[in-house]
Amino acid sequence: MISFTVFCKKSDLVKSIQELLKTEFQEDLEFYHIVDQERIEHHLYYDAPQFVLFDLDDPGMTEEGMVKKIVNDPLLFNVRFLGMSGKSSEHLPAYPGIFSVMTYTQLGTLLPHIVNILSYNQQLVLQTGMIQQLGRTGTLSIENKPLLLEGYAELISSFLYGQNLIDIQTKYGLKFSLVEMLMNAVEHGNCEIDYEEKTNWLESGKDIVQLIEEKCKDETIASKRVKLKFEIFDKESHFVINDEGPGFDVSTLPDPEDVLAIMELHGRGVFMTRNYVKELTYNDKGNEVKLVIIHTEDPSRSVPEGFMNSQMMDFKPGDIIFQKNDKSNSLYYIVGGEFEILSGEKVVTTLNNTDIFLGEMAFLLGNRRTATVRAKTEGQLVAINALEWMTAVQKYPHYGIFLARLLANKLHEQTQSLF
Repeated sequence: MISFTVFCKKSDLVKSIQELLKTEFQEDLEFYHIVDQERIEHHLYYDAPQFVLFDLDDPGMTEEGMVKKIVNDPLLFNVRFLGMSGKSSEHLPAYPGIFSVMTYTQLGTLLPHIVNILSYNQQLVLQTGMIQQLGRTGTLSIENKPLLLEGYAELISSFLYGQNLIDIQTKYGLKFSLVEMLMNAVEHGNCEIDYEEKTNWLESGKDIVQLIEEKCKDETIASKRVKLKFEIFDKESHFVINDEGPGFDVSTLPDPEDVLAIMELHGRGVFMTRNYVKELTYNDKGNEVKLVIIHTEDPSRSVPEGFMNSQMMDFKPGDIIFQKNDKSNSLYYIVGGEFEILSGEKVVTTLNNTDIFLGEMAFLLGNRRTATVRAKTEGQLVAINALEWMTAVQKYPHYGIFLARLLANKLHEQTQSLF
């Protein structure tokens, strides 16, 4: 089931969006339309939609930083935020935390694809059969489909952010850089679209995605792939992107020292990427680019307001958080890292910050711990005792609903696994 919410006052536009999604997802769609601004936060916390689409042309949606506040709330970490605007594509507003911003006219072609990609974000790599899991090193083989590129870039950047290796701003910069370099590999590499051809096509009022689709009607071009290799080290991560094109003259790229290069249409993405990464280098042929990013020294993901004064704890690989049969004095908010749940010496499952909390069941029931928890990687937890939890719930009642929903989802997943 896909739960989708639109915050928009344009009823005709909302109706067309609903019909578009119903055509794509049929009975698997749960659709909400909200106009009243006062209901927005209540709906997000209590109804917990998977997708939220903001009309960014409505001043009421953006005034006083409302959108920024919502998209950066740690307890809404798993909500996928989207934006739409009536502006032309080259003048679309940018909002950190919003996965994709589309024009009204792009909704018909882009929205179903984006929802599909994000709905299966966690399984995207597995489904495409490239690698079995997103680990510390791997290679992805990507088709010449621009709409998939953001999905792969989101997977990589979210993985690093989830491992608490980069902060939110570095995540946005990395995602932008990967999308730019992957798009160049598809567009200029595999499809061999030069600057003049692209310019003429765009000036005719057509979209670059359409040109790539035209090129891929040639089976030789369609069979080409872009390879994305990643290596994640302790202090930095390396990404190598190569295509099957003829390459290009690297010397034609804009001078990284020329501040006016940002105004140029040709090579602007490469120029901007240089500002986000530590290193960007090409091979001599020009069909392979390497990006290096430095991990953030203090990348801790923001902590919900209600727990700002609770104890932050750092762990190293192998550290025991608690043992089976220990008293459950606290539950833990997962800031970053991976934590193994052990039954004896067997690892039953691994949790990270997408699981939000650790040890909540025994804490709420007042029972002793039913398993041992060990840090698999470096990680950070916020320890929340009973008084701190009750104080937070009194001030932010939706915390209680959020935890109840989280527990219900976990119970549902466990029940489904039995059948």
